[in-house]
Amino acid sequence: MFVTVFSLCILLSGSLSGLILPMTKPDGSTDLSSLLNHVTLLEQTVTGLQTTTVQLQSDLQSHKAQAAAEISSLTNEVASLKTELRVSSNDLVLLKAEVNDMKRGNSNGNTQVNRTVLDPISHEVKLNTAQVSAVQSDVKMLHKQLSLVNSTVYYVKREADSLIKNTSSVVQLLTHKQVVENMELQATNVLALRTSQQVERLELDMNTTSASLHMTQKNLNLTSTGVTTLRNHLSVVQKQSLDNQYSLTQVSQDVHLLSADVHTTENNISLTISEVATLKADLAVVRKQSLDNKQLVTTLASKNRNVAFHAHSPPGKPPSNTPLTFSQVDYNAGSAYNNTGKFTAPVSGTYMFWTQLELFGSHKYLFVLIMKSGGVKLAAGLAQTDPGINDADASAVTVTHLNKGEEAWVEISVSNGIYGGHGTSYFGGVMLSAVVNERIS
Repeated sequence: MFVTVFSLCILLSGSLSGLILPMTKPDGSTDLSSLLNHVTLLEQTVTGLQTTTVQLQSDLQSHKAQAAAEISSLTNEVASLKTELRVSSNDLVLLKAEVNDMKRGNSNGNTQVNRTVLDPISHEVKLNTAQVSAVQSDVKMLHKQLSLVNSTVYYVKREADSLIKNTSSVVQLLTHKQVVENMELQATNVLALRTSQQVERLELDMNTTSASLHMTQKNLNLTSTGVTTLRNHLSVVQKQSLDNQYSLTQVSQDVHLLSADVHTTENNISLTISEVATLKADLAVVRKQSLDNKQLVTTLASKNRNVAFHAHSPPGKPPSNTPLTFSQVDYNAGSAYNNTGKFTAPVSGTYMFWTQLELFGSHKYLFVLIMKSGGVKLAAGLAQTDPGINDADASAVTVTHLNKGEEAWVEISVSNGIYGGHGTSYFGGVMLSAVVNERIS
C-alpha cells in the first residue's frame, strides 16, 4: 500500500507540473497546440488518479480480508485451546477424585502398595499440571497477538480512511481543474473562431489593397507619361535660356568672381606652405632636443647604476651542488646579494663575478663552480688534494650577461672542508654595464 501511495504522489507532482504549461506564444497570441496538450495531459492525470484510487481500494479490501482471516484463525485456535484446557481440567478433577477414593479405600491396607500405585498417578498429575500451565501461557500469548492484530487492523482502517479522504479531495481538486480547463478550452475555441473571422476580414482587406495597388500602377504609368512631356518642355526652356544674352552676361560676371576666388585660394596655399616649412623646422629642433635628452638620460642612468658586492666566510663543510652562503658581507651596493648566497640581477646587463675557496681534507678531486639561473655553469676552478698536500686553492672568474631577475651563486661539486678566513674564501661581483633606459627596481 505504501508503494501505491508513493506512485500517487509522483502522479500528482506530474499533473501539477503539467498545469503550468505555457498557454500563449511569444507574440501574445493563444497557443492552441499547447492548450490541447494541456487538456490531454489533464485527462490522463484524472484517469491515472482514478486507476490509483481503484488500486488503493483493492489493496484495502485485500488487507481487510487478510486481517479477518488471521483473526478467525486465531479465534479458532483460542477456542481449541480453551476446549483442551477444559478437558484437561476435568481429567485432573477426576484423577484427584480417584486418588482420594484410593486413599480412603486403602487406608487400612499395605502402605507400600499404595505408594506403588500413587507414584505413577502423582507423576501424571504433575505432567498434566505442567501442560495446563503451558496451555495457559499459550492462551495469554494468543490474547496478546489478538490485541496486536486488532490494533493493526484499526491502524490500517484509519490509514485507509485517511487515504480515501485525501484521495477524494485530490480528485475533487483535479475535477475542478478539469472543469476550469474545459471552460478555458471553450473560450479558446471562441477565440479561434474570432481569429478565423479576423483572418477572413484580413483576406478581404488584402484583396482591396491589391485592387488599390493596380490602380496606383496605372496612375504611375500616367505620371511617367507626364514626366516625359515635362522633359520635352524643359529642353525647349533650356534652348531659350542659351539664346538669352542676359544669361550670358550673368555667366561672365560669375566667371570673374570665380577668378577672384582662385587668387584668394592661391594666396592661402602660399601661406599654408610657409606654415608647413615653419613646422618642419620646429620638428627638427624637437628631434634634436629629444636626442639630447636621450643621451642625458643614458648618462644619468649609467651613473645611477652602482651594483657591486663582496662577501666571505662560507660554511665549514657544505654539501655538494648547493649554493654557498657567505655570511660576512663586506660590500653590497644595490643590495643585490642576499643571505641565501645568491646574487639577483636588479637590471639586465653585463656582469663580472669572481670566487676563491681554500679547501682542506683527505684526497679529493673537485670543482669550484660559478652558476646562474637554469643550472648554467659560468666558470669552474679545479682543486685536488692528496696525502702530501692537505689543502689547495681553487678560483674562478667570469663575465656574462644576466637578465633582470636572474641569479648567480657559487657551489662545489663534492662536499669538502673550507677555510672561512677573510682573505682565503670569498665571492664577489660587479655590474659592468646595463641595458639603456632600464631602471633598477
